[in-house]
Amino acid sequence: MNKVQSLNTGIILSFGIFFATFFYHQVKERDITEAIVIQNIDPLFTKDTITRADFDDAGVTIFTATWCGYCKGAKMLLNQENIAYNEVDVDQYSISRLKLKKAGIKDFFVPQIFVDGIAIGGFSDLKKILGSNMTVPEV
Repeated sequence: MNKVQSLNTGIILSFGIFFATFFYHQVKERDITEAIVIQNIDPLFTKDTITRADFDDAGVTIFTATWCGYCKGAKMLLNQENIAYNEVDVDQYSISRLKLKKAGIKDFFVPQIFVDGIAIGGFSDLKKILGSNMTVPEV
């Protein structure tokens, strides 16, 4: 193989790897946005006005990580209140700040909880809404 063929092969291979990596991350990011469950497309609450009753028949999504005690606490609290939720493990996905901003999250930490597409915050916010004094469990 001469130098020109070798160079062309290298360029084609590099482009292929770049394209495959780009496509892989685009698909995973799209999955994050689609993971937010919405049962009521026009909820009558905001992050500041949400109550326990707003969780009834709502789509609840919680972004978690296996190493996070706050995530474990939020899931325990949702289970204790018999609130069904969809869990998304962030370690399984590549999440860009742009995608998070579009979803209404300025600073990303876990857990992140959405109720019908409205970002309500994390474990402390959930405890406040549900009137709980649950402590952060050990992981």
